[in-house]
Amino acid sequence: MFSLFLFLIYLALIGIVFSAKNPKWWIKVDTQIPVCTYYFGPFESMQEAESSQVDYLQDLQEEGAEGISYVIQKCSPKHLTIAEDDFNL
Repeated sequence: MFSLFLFLIYLALIGIVFSAKNPKWWIKVDTQIPVCTYYFGPFESMQEAESSQVDYLQDLQEEGAEGISYVIQKCSPKHLTIAEDDFNL
């Protein structure tokens, strides 16, 4: 039983290392009002991210966000939302 536990920990560590070396696709959205950066994802491919971005942008518009811009990129964001207060730290 203990060896199974160690094996599962090993697999988890391999997954963490592999994902750090192979970042996924993310949609990075910046808004001017409110001043925020949002990350949506992860996605396995750029095409998957592109097909999903319309829904995320529409949701932000419906919530009243203005000055919306976005980029699809491979990255590993540490935070999914960065608000204006976070920029001033």
